[in-house]
Amino acid sequence: MEIKKKYSLINTKVKYKFCILTISFYCFINYLPAEITYGFCTIKESRNGKDLFQIFGNTYFESKPIDLNFHEILLEVYVDKKFVYDDQQILAKAKLYNINGKIIGVALVDFTPFKYESENDSMIHFQLSGFLSSACINPSSVPEIDLNKILSFAKQNAGVELFNEYLNKFNFQKDETDSIYQSYIIYEPNFLLQKKDPRILIIFYKYELIAIFYTRSVIAKLYDSIEMGKEYKLIYNSKFTENTKSEMIQIFKKKMNKF
Repeated sequence: MEIKKKYSLINTKVKYKFCILTISFYCFINYLPAEITYGFCTIKESRNGKDLFQIFGNTYFESKPIDLNFHEILLEVYVDKKFVYDDQQILAKAKLYNINGKIIGVALVDFTPFKYESENDSMIHFQLSGFLSSACINPSSVPEIDLNKILSFAKQNAGVELFNEYLNKFNFQKDETDSIYQSYIIYEPNFLLQKKDPRILIIFYKYELIAIFYTRSVIAKLYDSIEMGKEYKLIYNSKFTENTKSEMIQIFKKKMNKF
């Protein structure tokens, strides 16, 4: 009952009010897909650093791969003020709650959160970051895995209907620029610049697949692929004209500059 009382304020004020007023890309987290833990996981300060906190199975987070073995994660939590020192440090044994008041983890040591977000009379809202073993990520929550399955049998005239279930499952944001182009996008955290970067951008031309911009591992046998600078790659349908390809690049650039 005590937790429910505390979170009545969070649900009605913090979740909405601070997302509107706080100047931070992290407030978009409620609109983005997030991967989930496969089981009980420990988050480290660095790949070989000390353990900071533990999170339970089926906990949602955002991530950025560091190498094959580790991801840097972004996690939204609420902590009782009794376990926070000077609004800046989470104390060992502090329970970590999600926005619904559910316990999702516990602090193992005293540590400094990645970002202070907001507070009410009893709880403080933080963003936590750390390093998570790749083995702790539930494969069913990784959008690239499902996308590769679709592309393994997709034809060159693949339409948006082939992707509808996938787009809904991973909560892609839809943007119909006009009646010709339709784009769907999910983002990932850029920890260095504290902004969002596109993770996967899928573009349709008259509801037919034309291009997929991506940062991780995506494979499409029937489509051409090219490098897009240091990080981004592109697979595209070569049946379309150079003019159409130029327009899809412009769509990509607009998405990159959005946040």
